[in-house]
Amino acid sequence: MARQHQDKGDVADAAGADELRQSDLSHLRLQDMSPGQRAELRRRYNDFVRHFGRGGAASPRQAEANPTRLRKWVPGAKR
Repeated sequence: MARQHQDKGDVADAAGADELRQSDLSHLRLQDMSPGQRAELRRRYNDFVRHFGRGGAASPRQAEANPTRLRKWVPGAKR
């Protein structure tokens, strides 16, 4: 009997975690979030940093690797 309650709790926790994973937290202030919502926000931020890095979309090395200078386009001017 105790095992049945434990299994149901795991299923309910998994459903709650999936619902929290899909929820929109953008309208909440950090002070108004529950501990589970703050943990989810922290997880999303860590995933973002792991995917894009802390330097932003383009790293400084990529900017140095392409030193081509762009020219302003002037109508009617020949290159």
